[in-house]
Amino acid sequence: MKIGDTSALYINQLLTLARGLGANVERLLADAELEPAQLRDDENRIDLIYLMRLGRGVIQQTARPDLGLVLGRNQTLGDYGYPGLAAMTAPDLGQALAAVMRYEPLLSRCYRGSSQLVRGTDSAALMFYSIAPYNDYNRFVVDAVLSGWQRLMQRLLQQPAPVLRVEIEFPAPDYLAAYGQTFSCPIQFEAPRNALILRPESLTQPLPESSPGLHQSLRHTCEDLLNRVALANSYRNKVLKVLGTMLHGETPSIEQVAQQLGIPSWTLRRKLKEEDCAYQALVDEMRRDVALSYMKNTELSFGEIAYLLGFSTPGTFQRAFKRWSGQTPGEFRNLLDHNKK
Repeated sequence: MKIGDTSALYINQLLTLARGLGANVERLLADAELEPAQLRDDENRIDLIYLMRLGRGVIQQTARPDLGLVLGRNQTLGDYGYPGLAAMTAPDLGQALAAVMRYEPLLSRCYRGSSQLVRGTDSAALMFYSIAPYNDYNRFVVDAVLSGWQRLMQRLLQQPAPVLRVEIEFPAPDYLAAYGQTFSCPIQFEAPRNALILRPESLTQPLPESSPGLHQSLRHTCEDLLNRVALANSYRNKVLKVLGTMLHGETPSIEQVAQQLGIPSWTLRRKLKEEDCAYQALVDEMRRDVALSYMKNTELSFGEIAYLLGFSTPGTFQRAFKRWSGQTPGEFRNLLDHNKK
């Protein structure tokens, strides 16, 4: 895993919607370089880069930049798997949302962060982490999560979701009108976070399908599944996860990463050595993966990418990129542009 992963279940949900919108699914998979066999088991984990590629392809084929909003509006409780069932049987909305947040790694994991339910005296917030820098083909992820959460609350409560305000990091896009079809509340663009703002008292609303005994049983099942995910999470992947959140304008030291992981730096060095990994090699690997993602999915200049990845100069970045890919950044982008024609 490099940037993170999601379930084949979620990828299949996206492809089902794409087919309904008139997209050629076989072409989408071929363009994304994703084998159909990888999607036969809903529990299979798919690298997030494939989600981004598929989303881009669907938007291009269907001319539906509001893809994420449509995807979220069409989600069901079953689409959330065991976490969705645990939420449905919870005593109240707050405990239901807390379960969805806690068990998010069963559905999707990203090294940029994790979703949170933040309770305050005047309001509560369901927060989704930043995936900046934004472009025409990654905004759909934020749209899908926020609209999906609203749809989830509607299903749980069997009434309109108690959303006071929607906060979104990126500027208002060209498909602004589509947000009015999804959310019946004020929307703040260029906000400091991606979040649904709720009335705090709404978290104590009882759920019609509440079943405390079944809820506890489902939570135990989710905890067991979460433990399996944790056991599979090596120190190599833990370091990559932390690097993904810190690699913005600087190169974090192993001491900084160890502090984030809550262990001494010498312990982290030892753990990585046991896994036959070197810290600097992981920094290089993360820089390579993020650089390739930026080159393929954004219009950022080489200087901007160099800064975001913590390189001292654009020239240093360009030399590293040629070592990774065998091409200069300019040659790589020219080839991408040629293949799109």
